[in-house]
Amino acid sequence: MTVSAASARHAWFPLRPGRGRVALHLLLWAAFVVFQCLIYQLQPTLPAIRLAFIIKDLVASVISFYFFSYVVLPRFIVRRRWLLSALGLLAIYYLWALLSHLSYSLLDYYRVPMGEWADYMHRTLDRGLWVGVFSWYGVSMGLSDFFIIPMQPILLRCIVFLLTASNQSLRLQRENLNLEVSFLKAQVNPHFLFNTLNNIYTMVVKQDERAPAMVQHLTGLMHYTVYESDAALVPLRREVGFLEDYLELERLRYGQKVSIRYRKAGPLAQFRITPLLFFPFVENAFKHGVDSSLDASWVDITLEATDGQLHFAVRNSLPPTAGPRDFGGVGVANVQQRLALHYPPDDYQLSIGPAPDGQTYRVALTLRLHPATSGS
Repeated sequence: MTVSAASARHAWFPLRPGRGRVALHLLLWAAFVVFQCLIYQLQPTLPAIRLAFIIKDLVASVISFYFFSYVVLPRFIVRRRWLLSALGLLAIYYLWALLSHLSYSLLDYYRVPMGEWADYMHRTLDRGLWVGVFSWYGVSMGLSDFFIIPMQPILLRCIVFLLTASNQSLRLQRENLNLEVSFLKAQVNPHFLFNTLNNIYTMVVKQDERAPAMVQHLTGLMHYTVYESDAALVPLRREVGFLEDYLELERLRYGQKVSIRYRKAGPLAQFRITPLLFFPFVENAFKHGVDSSLDASWVDITLEATDGQLHFAVRNSLPPTAGPRDFGGVGVANVQQRLALHYPPDDYQLSIGPAPDGQTYRVALTLRLHPATSGS
């Protein structure tokens, strides 16, 4: 997972920078102070002593938190500079330890009665600054308190950062897939459209009675790709309708030179599906099979919805003399990624590959369907 330094710096809570963000931080620090009050309330000591400890913990925690958020996290941890990250965390600890030692020294200097806190303070004060703060003895004495007090907001910051980074990664993944869906739409390419329009023009000139139907198929195809396929789920009947419009235009394009067989069955109106799952496979069947050789070439497509599952298969002929070819491409890889994103692994099964005889290529997809909502 890669997150920019700017994202790490600003990914605190999902609020826009400004007064709302400042108010949220103030509210959280107020909650921190209340929590500290409750902790120190358990100790029978003077209110002035509790206030001194709370101020010390608040100052140390605020400085540590923002130093971690604006320096250590974006500049070191996100960029995987582990040595500098460790040194940054060590600096945070020693900041808290020094502030604690300074507070204890001031309280002791002014002979403030500490009660039960006296032994706690003098276990480091009596050993001096170096031993009480910087030596292993001082670290071992203060580390547990450090994790209880200033590390709380830092750990919260880490949790929020991880959640935000995960959501950002997922959002970017979805945006990339949306761009790839746009690429799928673009695969209804100008070459195909120009050929189709040219054929329709010829039919109009010859006053062929099929011309209005062909214009209707082309209109349906373009309307679906432009206006309807942006949704996460579409009615299965519309996806099938798009496929049928495409096949009718390919029939017009190839005429009697290519055998195009298509069969469908089942209650298609009862289900929804992620859009544009079929098209890359069908487009590949014409691109790699039919376009390679028009000599006795064919495409066979079956589509059946039964028991809440879709069974979709595409087979096409291959030229007998064709060598090994890559039938995947970006479109097929895109479908595989979208299946993995939108469907659990147990809800679909996809197989792609040539038949053993080397003269047929086959794609088979079994997919658990989403039930249609009312009015879809």
